[in-house]
Amino acid sequence: MKIAYLHGLESNNLGPKNEWLKTISDLYNPLIDYKEKGVYQRLKSEIFDFKPNFIIGSSMGGYFAYNIAKELNIKAVLFNPALHSRSYEPDIEEFKTKEYNPLLYFILGKNDLLIKPEKTILLIENENCNLMFFEHGHDTPYQLFQSVITDIIAGDVK
Repeated sequence: MKIAYLHGLESNNLGPKNEWLKTISDLYNPLIDYKEKGVYQRLKSEIFDFKPNFIIGSSMGGYFAYNIAKELNIKAVLFNPALHSRSYEPDIEEFKTKEYNPLLYFILGKNDLLIKPEKTILLIENENCNLMFFEHGHDTPYQLFQSVITDIIAGDVK
């Protein structure tokens, strides 16, 4: 199993989620400066070369994962993706049209005050997706993250 994991804006590529993913997969896990010029194109190219089974993204990483998944036709697991209400617009000038409609898993926190789930739902109504709601806020608790990823992988392997 190969997984690409894109952390959130004010996060990094260290921590229990990253360490756990390394135990279950070959992991592409870059430290991302979302304000870097050309970062979207670089990540997309590296993910293309890595050829993951899934892209996982959280918040700003979820926004990038969403777009990269649509361009490269890769399944994605998106935790509170910043499809709206971003604090700034990152450099995704190289983004092409959404050529594909891969399976997307949206994991939304009912108590997310930063990226409100109601607004996300309106934006994804025509997507090929599984939508899951939990009681968390913007940050996804480790136990929930692990449980959701385990269930998705188990369902995909069947």
